[in-house]
This record gives sequence, C-alpha cells and structure tokens, in this order.
Amino acid sequence: MTLEANIIALLNDKKITYEVYEHEPVYTNPAMAEALKVSEAETVKSLVLSTKEGKMIVLVLPGDKKVNWKQAAAGAGTRKVSFAKPEAVSQAVGCEVGCVPPFGHLTKLDIYMDPDLTQKKFVYFNPGVHDKSFKIKAWDLKKLCNPSFI
Repeated sequence: MTLEANIIALLNDKKITYEVYEHEPVYTNPAMAEALKVSEAETVKSLVLSTKEGKMIVLVLPGDKKVNWKQAAAGAGTRKVSFAKPEAVSQAVGCEVGCVPPFGHLTKLDIYMDPDLTQKKFVYFNPGVHDKSFKIKAWDLKKLCNPSFI
C-alpha cells in the first residue's frame, strides 16, 4: 500500500472528513500555500529530525514557522536534533523529503507538534506526494498525530 493510500485508509477508518486538492508539484510550504490560495500558516510542515541518540522523530509545525532547535531538542528529551538524512527519511516515512505527511508513516515515529497548529480551523498537508494536498480540521490533525507538544 502506498503512503497516500495508507493515509486515506486511516482518515476513512477514523471517519475524518477530508478534501483532496490536486495541483502542480510543490516542494516548499510557500509554494504549497500559493498553489492552494491559502496562508502559509495554514499549511503543515512535517520535518523528520534525528536526535543526538540516533532516534528519528517528526516535528510538525505551521508552514510559516522555522524550527526552534533548542525547543525541539528539549521537547524530544534530548540535547540536540538535526535534519535526518534524506535516504533515512524515505525509508522510515515512505516518501521523499518535501512532502512528508504529519502522520501515517510507514514506521512508528514519535510526533512532536507546535500547539499553534491546533488554533487553526483547517490545515493542509501533503500525503507523501508533491502534487496533492489534503485539507482536514486542525483538531482532527491533533487526534491523528497523537503528538507531544513542544
């Protein structure tokens, strides 16, 4: 099953309403926001990070925010985090960097979320492909991710 199919199955299983938007391939949150005609803050940035101990985690942020490295490390209970290697991301998540979804990964990864995302009405994320975005209620994103907050 593809990562996108896995996400659709999870959304359907949890009875979560979603909309699918097809668009030209996008590789950044600003490009995604432009393609969808929404604010960058409504897009979801899902970053796969590696802890000092070598564990991979997912940091989920509003698309207009930058990583606060110290806060991310403290939230994950480690002294340092950095971007995971693209090959490791592809293997763990099931897609390439630039379209990592906030949940539904092929392997179990701990998810850390910026609480600002839960203040939105709707959010948009890539389902593991560059040419589609899914729209769901922000509260549903929290339920699906079951994150720790940073």
